[in-house]
Formats: sequence, C-alpha cells, structure tokens
Amino acid sequence: MKIFQKYFSPTLSISSLFFVLLSGLFVSFMGVCCRSVLASDDGEASVLLVKSDDDVVIYKKDIIIHSEEIKAAPKKPEEPKTAPKKEEAKKPKQNELDMMEVGAPVPTRKGDPKEFKVIEKPVAVRPVEKNQEPSSLEMADKYLKEGKKYEARNMLSDIFINKKLPQKQHEIKELLDTLNKELIFSASPSPDATMYTVQPGDIISKIAKQFNTNYELIIKINGKSTSRLNIGEKLKVLTGKTKIVVSKNDFTLTLLLNGQYVKQYRICTGKDDKTPVGAFEVKNKMQEPTWYSPAGGVFPYGHKENILGTRWIGFKDKPNLCGFGIHGTTIPASIGTASSNGCVRMVNSDVEELYDFVTMDTEIVIKG
Repeated sequence: MKIFQKYFSPTLSISSLFFVLLSGLFVSFMGVCCRSVLASDDGEASVLLVKSDDDVVIYKKDIIIHSEEIKAAPKKPEEPKTAPKKEEAKKPKQNELDMMEVGAPVPTRKGDPKEFKVIEKPVAVRPVEKNQEPSSLEMADKYLKEGKKYEARNMLSDIFINKKLPQKQHEIKELLDTLNKELIFSASPSPDATMYTVQPGDIISKIAKQFNTNYELIIKINGKSTSRLNIGEKLKVLTGKTKIVVSKNDFTLTLLLNGQYVKQYRICTGKDDKTPVGAFEVKNKMQEPTWYSPAGGVFPYGHKENILGTRWIGFKDKPNLCGFGIHGTTIPASIGTASSNGCVRMVNSDVEELYDFVTMDTEIVIKG
C-alpha cells in the first residue's frame, strides 16, 4: 500500500486519468472528421474514398457505406442485356377504323384525343382516254336517238352476226326486226333500195329482172294487191346481193342483204348429222314442189306423202352430195330438231318469205 502510494500520488493519478480521457476524445474527434462529407465548390457532395488495410469507406454525396456493409449487402442479379426495342407504330383501334370513312374525323395520335383530322378516302375512277371511242351498242343507241335508223341497224347487225354480246342476242334481234320492218319490209325509202319511177311500158317482172330481184318481193314490200302499175308510180326495189347462213348448232337460218341482217328463222336439220356443211349455190327454185323420194316414189304437191311443204330451194350438186335443199314442211313440230333426211326444213310461212329474197346468185353457207 505504501508502495502504491509512493508511485501513484492522488494528484498524479487524477492528472494521468485526465490525460487518457483527453487523448481518447482527440482520437474520436479525428475519426469523425475523417468520416465527414467534403463539399465541392459547386455545393454538390464530392466522392471521397478512404482506404486502409482492413477498412474501405466510400463517401458519395450524403451516402456513407462501409466495406463491411458492401461485403454483407446482397448483390442484385444482373439483367440480361437486350437490344433496345424499336418503338412500334400503334395500330388504330377498331372504333377508329370504323370512323375511317370519307370525311370522317379520326382522333390524332398526338395531343388531345378529342382533336380530329379528316381522312379523304380515294375514289377509284376509270381514266377516260381522250380519243376513246364509244362501244358499238352505245353508237347504235346514239344513232337511234338521232333518228338514223339505217346506221343503227347496221351497227346492231354487226353485233348480232358476230355474237359480240351473246347475253343480248335476243334483245338485239328484236330491235333489228323492228327496224327492218321499215327499212326492208315496207315501201319507205331506204339506202338498201332504189325508189324506181314507173315508166310507160313497165311491168313488174321487167323491173325485177332489171334489178336482179324477184317479182314477188316487189309486190310484197310495196303492199300491192295486183301487178297493175301506174305511170309515175314510185316503187321500192331492194338492191344488192343476198346471202343465207345456216347454223346447225343453233337451228337457225339468217338472211343477209349486202352483209347486213334482214331476218333470222328457226329450222330443222338432218338427223345423224346428215346436213352437209360448206358453201353452196342455188340450183333451182320451185313453188308447190313435187317430191321425188329417195326410195323411188314421186309425190306431187298436196299429197300426204309429200313432205316438202310450199317451197323448194335446191342446191347445186357436189361430189357425193346430191338432192339437198331448203324447203317447207308438213311437220312444223320438227322445227328446232335434227330429224330431216339432210335438208333444211322451215315453217311454210318462213320459207315463203325467204323464197322471195333468194335469187340464182344467192350464196348459201352451212356451218356446224
């Protein structure tokens, strides 16, 4: 005890204790200062890194992280790097699509959705060529409206004969027949005819021969009941060449004058395809013909076995083709069928009308 008192006086002990405490405070103060945040000139927090053997302290702005905390903090898993996605254009919603009509307002993509803009819907218009010509049917209609019946008839005739509008064949045929009632089958002047003035000494058969036509046709189209003529009288005389076109497939016979439609008739053709095809010339013409049967019988007109009807138009013979022609029938129900022995049958009234147009130079063409 005395030894202790010798070395440690009360005064010395108090002074030593004070010194120790003061040293500890100084060390603590320095540690705090080292952990202070240093401000930069612009007022923002600077980053200070203090490294020792066992401790790393990072100062970033006002955040203090110790090395122990860094080691203990769980690492956030890295997200896989992907290429930045291109911004896809937004597709319009259905209600917007519904509004895309001519003159319909559509919400804009930017700004207030209540704002609208007008989308003009293009209208497909067929371009019209400067020198584009109207169709044949349009031209025919134009001629009819202008009263040019002859020009309209010729235009429609071309459409009908060449079947340019198959779906309108029946309609065009009816219109042609109506036009030809005036142009062909009446005494009205027509470019297809000559208006002949009767001279002293004229008779109808003489006039017919002069214009290569038939006596009966002049009588018919001029509406005469007798053959008597008056000097100075005007007669309509059809001029030009006639042609007959037979279609076996359609069961039709078409009469043409100067290449233009006159009339079309229904016919009967040969059974077992016996009606020959090709071009034929007229051999003879007979009214109330006698029938010479292939079996050897001879049957005059009016006989119950005579099947030729009221008219006969015979074809000139060809090798292996003899005895063919166009005639009437005693079996009108056969029209529109293939039931003859090879000749072309017609209803009697039709063949009588055709007969008046046919001359010895009429061309006959039969098609399959």
